[in-house]
Amino acid sequence: MSGPSANGVADQPAVVAVGSPPPRNAAAASKFERTQRRHARLPLRVLRSLLPLHTLRELKLEARLTWLRLTRRGIDGRFADARGVMVNIGCGPHGQPGWINIDCAPAEGVTCVRDCRTSLPLPTGSARGIFTEHFFEHLDYYEEAPRFLMECRRVLEPGGTLRVIVPDGGKYLRAYVEDGWDSLRSFSSLTSWDPTSEERPFSTLREVLPFRTKMEVINYHFRQMGVHRFSYDHETLAELLVECGFESVTVREYGTSALPELAIDRDFRAPESLVVEASAPGLA
Repeated sequence: MSGPSANGVADQPAVVAVGSPPPRNAAAASKFERTQRRHARLPLRVLRSLLPLHTLRELKLEARLTWLRLTRRGIDGRFADARGVMVNIGCGPHGQPGWINIDCAPAEGVTCVRDCRTSLPLPTGSARGIFTEHFFEHLDYYEEAPRFLMECRRVLEPGGTLRVIVPDGGKYLRAYVEDGWDSLRSFSSLTSWDPTSEERPFSTLREVLPFRTKMEVINYHFRQMGVHRFSYDHETLAELLVECGFESVTVREYGTSALPELAIDRDFRAPESLVVEASAPGLA
């Protein structure tokens, strides 16, 4: 791939308008190129004057996902005859060898690039287990989450297992109402951020956040710059799973599963996470 620029678009040579005289020397050339770059950024500056930055980011993401849905639809032909597979949804760069690893963006280990909010690219009854970690809270509770769960139920074989891991909203709220910071610090990495960590919290303006109050931590947990759509406790997640046709909804400990192969939880997420498993209906 040709070298991308910071915004992910391949670098292109500077375009000189028809009739423009070429720069006469190196200093003039440098000034000319700076002017060209400023003009190239003008649309972005105009947009930012009209819309908040967080809205522009959402529009950019949704435009990319819309294109993905239009160009990659239905069952992926590579998996048309799949049976008994293991599936990791929203895997990022943490795909598992031998699994079908799905994400909306290409990365090392991703075997299928799809927007899983509307459909899964797998045939009915093809999966023994589905794993998703810190993805489900990015779905709208009323529109996207039920559709996603029903797709998981469709793809699972009878009696197959779904393992959902989300930030535990109940745990955060219980810690908030306790005096002091000790309870929150006992499990939340947000309270002891490392400025060099990839997991460090950012503001909408991409500034590293030193949280000053517990309410700031709670809001970041619930919203995370607008990409978190809903926060779950066990009761709420269990009710939704049952409504979508799942059975045997059970809270699991980190690293334990009814289907041991599904216990691929990442260590650093364990303290703040709620782990719930449920089964697709068995054969009648």
